[in-house]
Amino acid sequence: MHRHRQPGITYARATYRVDGGWRRADLFTPEGLAFQRKASRYGVMGAALWVLALIVYIATALLAS
Repeated sequence: MHRHRQPGITYARATYRVDGGWRRADLFTPEGLAFQRKASRYGVMGAALWVLALIVYIATALLAS
C-alpha cells in the first residue's frame, strides 16, 4: 500500500495514525485506494467462506451422529 502514497507523504504520516489512514485520498493515490477496496472485498469474502465451511462442518457432524 505504501507504494501508492501521495507525493510528499512519509511512511510515518501514512502509518502511525489512529484511523490507520484507510480510505484517505489525501494520503494514497486513487489506484492505491482501488487496490485497498479490492483487497478488503477479498478479505470479507474469505471470512464469509470460512464461516460457511464451519457451519457445513458442524451440520455434517450433527447429521452423522
